[in-house]
Amino acid sequence: MTEYQPPAKGTVMKKWILICAMLGAAAQTHAVVGSWSKQTAHYPIYFNDGYAEMPFNAPTSMPTLTSFVTSVSYQWTGYGNGNTSRVVQICYSKKYSTTLERCIEITSAPQGVTHNFDGLDASGKFLIRHRISGGTYPAISSALDTVTVMHQ
Repeated sequence: MTEYQPPAKGTVMKKWILICAMLGAAAQTHAVVGSWSKQTAHYPIYFNDGYAEMPFNAPTSMPTLTSFVTSVSYQWTGYGNGNTSRVVQICYSKKYSTTLERCIEITSAPQGVTHNFDGLDASGKFLIRHRISGGTYPAISSALDTVTVMHQ
């Protein structure tokens, strides 16, 4: 019969560190990931150099400050009124705020994915703003713009 030999000094601590590291890695691979997506019809633009802002609100059931943006994809369509100039932006505001926190220009990319809003509260509101010049008014469009927010 052999006599019990305790583990070498530090071996138990190394095993606990390894177990904790493995549990942490497993928890990260199971992080809650979700998305919400909205389509909004264009609002009319009534005069030259005017603009319209189409809102994209998170679902009302989404609690504040529990999920954070990891990417935003968008798709916009222009107004067909013969305009000669346009500026299109995507903007963000907090859930109960009317103040725009951040806007980026997306005129040159009618569809795309941006990481400019990463880390912001995913329960906030996005909007796509179209500003146009030239052409005939009112500018009426039946097109839809789309925003999809990925969050974790």
